[in-house]
Amino acid sequence: MKWLILLLSVELIYSAPINKTIDELLEKSEKQELKVPSYDPFKRATPLLQKKSKKSSYKALPIELSAIMNNKSFINGRWYEKGDKTPEGRVVKITKDAVYLRQGKKTKILRLHNQKRLFDMHEKEAE
Repeated sequence: MKWLILLLSVELIYSAPINKTIDELLEKSEKQELKVPSYDPFKRATPLLQKKSKKSSYKALPIELSAIMNNKSFINGRWYEKGDKTPEGRVVKITKDAVYLRQGKKTKILRLHNQKRLFDMHEKEAE
């Protein structure tokens, strides 16, 4: 019961009549200008929309000769034979341990590296 009386008394205190009418409140709000911050939604995107320099960021992979077999060479994961065109130039000559590539007036020589062999083949002598 005490709570009910306390609640009603607080309600009576804070429910005082509003002296202003709705029209007066609206007139006051119309006089104030809204301050809209200058915001550009595309500001963060402008660096992305700008054209990049014409220099290519593409970095060519180093050319690697992995194997030579039956007058064919295995360069960067593909098989080439004499006369085939590679990204580095045209295959001019294939020897047992090197491949010659020509691009324009320049000639590149790719050599097989001495790698550890996976297996060795030996002939058994008959006894």
